[in-house]
Amino acid sequence: MTTNTLISNPAINNRPRDVQTAEIAEQTWVFRSRTWERLKFEIEYARQRGTTANSYLIRGDKTALIDPPGESFTEIYLEEIRQYVPLHRLDYLILSHVNPNRIVTLKALLDQTHQISILCSKSAVNTLKNAFPDAQILGIRTDEILDLGQGHQLSFINVPTPRWPDGICTFDQKTQILYSDKFFSVHLCSDDIWDKNWKQLDADRRYYF
Repeated sequence: MTTNTLISNPAINNRPRDVQTAEIAEQTWVFRSRTWERLKFEIEYARQRGTTANSYLIRGDKTALIDPPGESFTEIYLEEIRQYVPLHRLDYLILSHVNPNRIVTLKALLDQTHQISILCSKSAVNTLKNAFPDAQILGIRTDEILDLGQGHQLSFINVPTPRWPDGICTFDQKTQILYSDKFFSVHLCSDDIWDKNWKQLDADRRYYF
């Protein structure tokens, strides 16, 4: 889908927010929370391609959920997750960074998953404990391993940046997928699961960063 097509087609810009789901590897799914209309914070950059917040579900003997979206998607996101795993069967919630906009979604998850452990960087622990004093919150270190079973061994890398000093990336040894948080990101909403033309997104990456 080209930029011009997306900008000039009201039927696309006016599509309601939704959550697109796809299996991207063995026992691994992406949940793409999509906003099609131009975003208010993007107007000054003339960005009119919407945005997509990616979350991931990995199922081994244990189940991990990575990066739930912000509160504008809470209800439809949880409804979609339930199609793949009962919320009370979630074991780990991995946060690549702590965003205040996610608090509502996190609270909704914690209300239904009392045994879940939240994994985040060491620098994010206090922020989350202030928001959820009764939750089990674990600060993870670089190269620490979380074994979900069935070959899904997750390792972590601290990747602090000026905007997200608590950033971490997650790597799944079984699928060889790196969950890269804000790295390689753009503001873009489309039906494509994969970036089929990487160079075509150069302008979007420049505006994003």
